[in-house]
Amino acid sequence: MIKTTLILLCLCLTSPVYGLELYHSDKASIHLKGSYKNLAFTSKRAATNNWFFADLNRVRTEWDAKFKIVSAKVIWDNELIAGDFVNTEEFAVRQTQRDVPFLNMDYELSRRNDFFYGQSFYRAYLQVDPGPFVLRVGRQKVDWGIMRLFSPGDLFTRTPIFDIEREERVGNTAANLTIPLETPIGGLRINPVYAFDPSVDRSRIGGRLTQTIGHFDVSAFGGRFLRDKVFGADFSGDLHKAGIRGEFIYDLADVGKNFIQCAAGADYGFENTLYLALEYFFNGQGINHTPLSPALSPLLRPTANQIKSIHQNFLGLLTKYDLTPLWTTQLETIIDLNGGSVFLNPETKYSVFTWLDLMGGMQFPIGHSGGEFTATPNVYYAQTQLFF
Repeated sequence: MIKTTLILLCLCLTSPVYGLELYHSDKASIHLKGSYKNLAFTSKRAATNNWFFADLNRVRTEWDAKFKIVSAKVIWDNELIAGDFVNTEEFAVRQTQRDVPFLNMDYELSRRNDFFYGQSFYRAYLQVDPGPFVLRVGRQKVDWGIMRLFSPGDLFTRTPIFDIEREERVGNTAANLTIPLETPIGGLRINPVYAFDPSVDRSRIGGRLTQTIGHFDVSAFGGRFLRDKVFGADFSGDLHKAGIRGEFIYDLADVGKNFIQCAAGADYGFENTLYLALEYFFNGQGINHTPLSPALSPLLRPTANQIKSIHQNFLGLLTKYDLTPLWTTQLETIIDLNGGSVFLNPETKYSVFTWLDLMGGMQFPIGHSGGEFTATPNVYYAQTQLFF
């Protein structure tokens, strides 16, 4: 019923503009916009190798309010999922990841066999911008990563390398302060962040300094993330017409040995709309062999880093091309250099109208047994998204 109503509503729209300004004055404003997403996907359960199916329906409303130097943003989701995916371990993992941040804002209202309905505050924060600093407090995305595929420096947010909904990032309940300064060589940004949790061992607190030097931004960062102390650096900028970037972290692990993770890459956009991004990732926590027991696996080791793998060396390639101004195709390829396996994710997207997008794709591994991705089941998905 909800799906049918929204589709009819959007088909009746004559204006391509979406969003509604509820109130506006010289000092204050209130704005509302939203979207409806239908995502259908199928894959196999890791535990039983049986196929499952999911039909996800999400209505999202985004409320923005501003009064002088204070603004607020609330993104509220109503989510209904039908299908036997609800009964799987994969669904349980998904819900656990959404429940990780302090002040759980993900509410399960109804769940039974092959059915789930819940609501959540995807984002909910206040922002104070008196100048020159900006302070944001509440459920938000803290984005420290600069890489396109592998981002070891993204220490507050889980990296969604294999997620179908890559744009969906579980937020943090955090205080995030940004202070811009001017120096003789360029702009300097100071960014302390504290992700709340009553348990010190589950909190994340760090600081980041970013200096602009010519065409490059160079950063140094560090802090205490869970029970690990992590320090690192990154850079990003333009070299002629290509973008280059890199990240490095050193993790003083509370459990196990200390290790490094680093990534480097470059990207280039051609005039014919072809876009290429190439990245290399090294995971010093990897062991390059099957662990003697599951308890020794790096995948289960309680460390602060967001990217975990058995093997150490990976190469990623992202290719995008616009077949028409409204039709885009892309292929994400990740190569496990140690295990001899490859993860492939072809995807296509078509913008029917400014308020209607269609997307479809698949994820599948190939390569030797024992590779990083060999046991990963195929995923097939199709998505319709309406904006209002």
